[in-house]
Formats: sequence, structure tokens, C-alpha cells
Amino acid sequence: MLRRILAWIGAVIAGVTLGLASAWAVLQFGNAAFTERYGNWVHSRAAGSSAADPYTRAIIARAGLLALSAREAVYFSLDRDEHGRPLNESCIYEIQGRPLDARWWSVTLYADDNFLVQNTDRAHSVDASRAGNDAPWAIRVSPVRGDATHWLSSREARRGFIVMLRVYNPQRDFRPSEQTLPRLTTVSCAGEPA
Repeated sequence: MLRRILAWIGAVIAGVTLGLASAWAVLQFGNAAFTERYGNWVHSRAAGSSAADPYTRAIIARAGLLALSAREAVYFSLDRDEHGRPLNESCIYEIQGRPLDARWWSVTLYADDNFLVQNTDRAHSVDASRAGNDAPWAIRVSPVRGDATHWLSSREARRGFIVMLRVYNPQRDFRPSEQTLPRLTTVSCAGEPA
């Protein structure tokens, strides 16, 4: 009798341990089954999907993303430059884009904690109403504006940052690809030879 009770307790402990370990692993390393890459842009099909499993919903909740349904908005994030290096406050980047097959779009800069960068520049986002959705556009990402028409301030993003592209009400023929999504290029980085 005592053996059965100990075996049962051991099975419960093992089950709880495996469950917690699998939840921790998914939250730490993400759910690759829902992730698509377009160059350095990353898209999660789980964001806004009613088919997302509890682990995926936990990942999205942990990141602080309150996602609309995929019919209403498609989300792409970028945390690396064209050389695969993490985005850095000491660098100047340019994002160049063309018209997107969507009703509206926005590009927003977030600190590494998924909140807006805490600075007083008031340059957190650029959208189709400012940059236009019917012609090529460019956005400067840097700690100072300089002569840029459209600017995202990375000042005070000391531990790195993320750029989020939201495509609202994508048309049926909207097909994301490395060629159709905006392209980020590094203009310069402080401390690097010119």
C-alpha cells in the first residue's frame, strides 16, 4: 500500500515538473511552429489567431502584445540589422518602404521591454497618414533627428530596441515577402570606422 502511494506521489511530482519545464521552455524560446521570417522581419501567425494554443497565448501575453485578428492587422517585428546584429541606440538606420496592400500601416519603435522608449522626443511611431501609402517612403531611426523628414527616436534605448510594423486591414492580395516589406539598412554606428 505504501509503495502505491509513493509511486502515485512520484508520478504526480514528475508530471508537475515536466509540465512546468515545458511551459518554461515554450515561454523562454517561443513557439517556432507559428513563426515566419521575411529577411530579418519576424511574423507570428499566432498573434490574433483564435487557433493559438495556451502556450502561444502566454507568449503573446508575456510580450505585452494585444493583437487584433489577422483580418484586421498583421504584425512584423525587427530586432536585427541587415548584418544580423541587434539594433543599437548608437547606430543610425534607415527604413525604406513602398506602398503596402493595406488600408493603413504603422512603424513603431519599442525598447527591449516591449514598451515605448522612455524619452521626451515624441517620435515613437510613423504611419501611412504621415509618410503616405501611395509612394515610396523612408524613416530615419536614430537618437537624434538630424534632417530626417520621418524619424523614430532610439534615444535612451540603451539595451537595444525592436521595430514593429503593423499592417492594418491587409488586402486579399497582400503577400509579405523580403521584397515587399520595408528594408532596414545601417547608415552608421558610433565607434565604427567610417
